[in-house]
Amino acid sequence: MPFRLLRVAESVDNGFTQFCGPEDELSWSEWQVLWSLGERSPTTAKAISGHSGLSKTKISRAVKVLEDKGYLMRRKDRSDRRFELLTLTSDGQQRFERLTEEAAAFQRWLERSVNSDYLSSLDSGLVGLEDLILIGHLRAPQRQAEEPIA
Repeated sequence: MPFRLLRVAESVDNGFTQFCGPEDELSWSEWQVLWSLGERSPTTAKAISGHSGLSKTKISRAVKVLEDKGYLMRRKDRSDRRFELLTLTSDGQQRFERLTEEAAAFQRWLERSVNSDYLSSLDSGLVGLEDLILIGHLRAPQRQAEEPIA
């Protein structure tokens, strides 16, 4: 199942990227950071990591790229100077709104192109997996030692 999930995710990601076109192409990490900031801003890289599941390194790189593109700005958190608060700029907000429109159009295309029972089952399964992620159940599973054969 992990291979199948990754294969389907990669295929959907490629389809979505082609659907959106080459304009200002974003990596998956950049997309996740932009989307996270569009949903809740200001926020910290740590909060984005918890929400998206991306490593701090990937988020840091994505933040730098998005900052260089003029999509976000950083400022020190007044209550805890160890953290930077990340906020979308007006260009970043406009890009997020375009991304939201593109995602909705891609969703409509999927709904026209894929059997609705398949999509409904997939959606239900993803909700279940996301719930497990939220409670920390799918993070860094420990491999269990195999029982010896008698």
